Amino acid sequence: MRHRCGRGHGGHLLEALVLLFIADQPSHGYEIAKKLGELGVEFDGVGPMGNLYRLLMRLEAEGLVQSEWDFSEAGPARRRYTITEAGKRWLSLLAERLEFQKKLLEEFFKRYTELFGQRRQ
Repeated sequence: MRHRCGRGHGGHLLEALVLLFIADQPSHGYEIAKKLGELGVEFDGVGPMGNLYRLLMRLEAEGLVQSEWDFSEAGPARRRYTITEAGKRWLSLLAERLEFQKKLLEEFFKRYTELFGQRRQ
């Protein structure tokens, strides 16, 4: 199942994934979009990519990532994002929140299966 990226989609999960990808390897926006696409989150068109860039700009304004122009490749310069120490701390807090949400989801699907006999696909 594929999901479109948009307003409200994924909430903290999308933010956590972006920070995690950047923590793993400093990246350009399109590289981040590609990694999210591999997980089923689509960034087709200007609008969804704009959502990703707005998220990156917010993360930078909050001091969670920093960016600089990368002129190392052929073609136009692109911004490369790296995570800051504050970003690593925030990612740790997000991981705690997501762990709690994971437990809630597991309980939900356990009860759902008990009531209806199987999980929906």
